[in-house]
Amino acid sequence: MAKKQTVDREKIIEVAVDLFYEKGYAATSIRDISSVMKISIATLYYYFRDKEDLLFTIVEDMGNQLLSDLSAVKDRADDPLDGLREMMSRHILLTEKAHKRAKIFVEEKHNLSKKSWRIVHEQDRRVYDMMINQLEEIQKLGIISVDSLPITAFAIFGMINWCYRWYKKDGPFSIDEVSERLINIILYGIINPQQ
Repeated sequence: MAKKQTVDREKIIEVAVDLFYEKGYAATSIRDISSVMKISIATLYYYFRDKEDLLFTIVEDMGNQLLSDLSAVKDRADDPLDGLREMMSRHILLTEKAHKRAKIFVEEKHNLSKKSWRIVHEQDRRVYDMMINQLEEIQKLGIISVDSLPITAFAIFGMINWCYRWYKKDGPFSIDEVSERLINIILYGIINPQQ
């Protein structure tokens, strides 16, 4: 009787992250993952139902991390504007810290089955609701100048979620400097109010 290979499940996920990041989800096969892992396809199927199960795990984990980071801020922020700044900063830092996963999170969700997509969409909805609630708290202070909080929330997410595409660790700015500048653009725009 053949001995079953023991494998670190997290290592399989990391290999899948690397391959999905480099080649894209559609161009990566289960065989590619098992080949890099030097394990049989049967062993891989012991840990994951299929390639989509791997994608779902990656996307759901990233969503859970974002929810956790934003909830931690929401629960402790006294000032709504400071809370919004910290929420955006945490989101930007997570995008940099997990840049490969961020790309997969943003670009590969459409490959999920309807059942998995509904679960991930519910996560997205919770993140959106947190942002809307934070913006509503700021609106109550009378310092927000926009008339559509949903458009504002989506604009914030759009700016932050694409950081992984252009931010370079070896570039001229640290992630903290990028975070500060991006948050200032979001909050104050690009026009000097003195002009």
